[in-house]
Amino acid sequence: MRWPLRIAGALALALFAAWAQLAVQFQAPLDAFGRQALGAGIAAALMAGALSLLLGRYRRLVLPFSAAVGVVVLAWWATIAPAQERDWAPDVARRSVITLTGDDVVARNVRVFDWTGEDTATERWEDRIYSLSDLRSLDLFVSTWGNDNIAHTIVSFSFGAGPPLALSIEIRKEKGEAFSSIAGFFKQYEVSLIAADESDVIKVRTNRRGEIVRRYRIDVKPENAAKLLAQYADMSQQLDAAPRFYHTVWTNCTTAIFSMLRAIGPADFPFDYRVLASGRVAEYLHAIGFIENVQPYDEIRRRADITMRAKLAETEPNFSAAIRR
Repeated sequence: MRWPLRIAGALALALFAAWAQLAVQFQAPLDAFGRQALGAGIAAALMAGALSLLLGRYRRLVLPFSAAVGVVVLAWWATIAPAQERDWAPDVARRSVITLTGDDVVARNVRVFDWTGEDTATERWEDRIYSLSDLRSLDLFVSTWGNDNIAHTIVSFSFGAGPPLALSIEIRKEKGEAFSSIAGFFKQYEVSLIAADESDVIKVRTNRRGEIVRRYRIDVKPENAAKLLAQYADMSQQLDAAPRFYHTVWTNCTTAIFSMLRAIGPADFPFDYRVLASGRVAEYLHAIGFIENVQPYDEIRRRADITMRAKLAETEPNFSAAIRR
């Protein structure tokens, strides 16, 4: 076997070994020590195959063993399925479902929590009815907490009557579970679509968790805003029917929005690397003209910061109106 092929094969096996070790550490049904030991053993078996391939020695003995280990790992990985029933954290305990019937928009299980701390709240859920013909505007909220390239994105639909309906694609955490971007690659979390009041999903970030939130008005035609809402409704119904895993890159709060926008007008939303850097999605929308771009993006971004307005609106009865003043 030629050197380039040997090197490529060894590198592929080494990368697979690293992936397999992490997969076992996150998903194997063992205690912490058992996961560490099993992961290390599997990685060692696969690395032995990589070294054998690279050095050209013992390949007839070691490579079949490494291949068998790899097949077993992949077969086990394929059996791990998302679940609808777990001991969920209260803020994702219910599944929000949006249904469009004629002109009626029915949103079930809209979260309206009064957050008393970063993770504690007085819980309340409600059902809402809107009119699709009453849809007025579309806002994108971008929340950051240190690294401006990493953000959480929320899309909010405003109607002529009734409070805005904010839609947030999040991990569906179990009680006591914390988010890890690395774990998000390894089937650690299900994905959840939460319909919420802005006084819940925005205020908790600005007023409880110390995040910086910016609001961008998205310039779309009303019929396209309605199509985007229909995409969200379809996603909510799919998740209600069958759970789906969250993925840090491919199924997150920003890439899911991009996929829905592409479904409406693929030519209008060309792929861009900024889609994968969630904190830069507003810059991307500004560049293609869906955020007002008469002024430079840095100025638009500065004016979009509603963090202080949200803090000052702590006791305002109409939080949504207050952050838009």
